[in-house]
Amino acid sequence: MSIKCLIIEDASFLREIYRYTLAHCPDVVIVGEAADGEEAAKMISDLQPDLILLDLVLPLKSGLDLLKEISITSPKTKAVVVSSIDDEQIVAKAKALGAISYIKKPFTKMDLIQAINEAGQDYSEVQNG
Repeated sequence: MSIKCLIIEDASFLREIYRYTLAHCPDVVIVGEAADGEEAAKMISDLQPDLILLDLVLPLKSGLDLLKEISITSPKTKAVVVSSIDDEQIVAKAKALGAISYIKKPFTKMDLIQAINEAGQDYSEVQNG
């Protein structure tokens, strides 16, 4: 069973790091990438990914706004937030809006893989495709 993953990150070098890291996760298939919040919202609705890697600081629409929308447009999608924002109130807000993990930048490859593995534990329940 493959986990459909959408990468939402405005920094191209970080999208490249995600692609490289996810290549080592055999159950994960990248179904798309978005560099801004508006593009991400459309892709989430169209693709119905199982998992998103989500930056909070994005052009056009914030990651927090996207988390609010996901519960309506793609309720089975799990979100792993990867952000440079190191504020416990923002972390709590992201989790309250549905983020299952919050990874602070800079992160290690193992941080990312661990969060993806934890997210993938219950995919028999949340598989969208």
